[in-house]
Amino acid sequence: MTEERGWTHPETGWQVLSGTHMCIFMTYNVYINNELAETDHNDAIGVFFNDQCIGWAYIQSSITIIPTIGDDGDNPQFPSDGDQIEFYIYDDSKDIILEIQSMEELPLWQLNTMPNVNELFACSYNLSIDDNAECPDSCSYDPTEDNNVDILDVIYLIDIILNCMDCNENQCGDLDGNNQVDIQDIIILNQLILDY
Repeated sequence: MTEERGWTHPETGWQVLSGTHMCIFMTYNVYINNELAETDHNDAIGVFFNDQCIGWAYIQSSITIIPTIGDDGDNPQFPSDGDQIEFYIYDDSKDIILEIQSMEELPLWQLNTMPNVNELFACSYNLSIDDNAECPDSCSYDPTEDNNVDILDVIYLIDIILNCMDCNENQCGDLDGNNQVDIQDIIILNQLILDY
């Protein structure tokens, strides 16, 4: 708890003030890069409205309950009924914050409700999950496999395009899934670098 009657996530600085208008979100399974998120005060979910943290909780092994604060008339920075909110996850093992996705539509903020979200997913570099709710292979987006998506990956792809005469179809860097590394993959990678 802080002096301002709230609570702060120590690793991220996400801070929430307490209030009287609440919506409590519950989720059961949370995945980061196709693996269950870590429990025991490691990974955490944060809920945001217009870049303002309105609630956070450490991921629990069975059910994660995330109390969130709404506008009680004196806090316009907090959501009201029907407002869209965003979910993020703090990945303690990599010390990064990722966007959360779901196969189902994420609920809107509603006063005095307890919406359930069965499964939440986060992928490295905020990549989108596929139709099976799985993150793409990281080697496609990080072909140098140095845990960074950067200009070195672009140079690597250019080298493959210029110098690879008989590359197999399992080559890292095939971002568009057409079984070859080509200029389209470089365009996709450049956009990913700009967006990340």
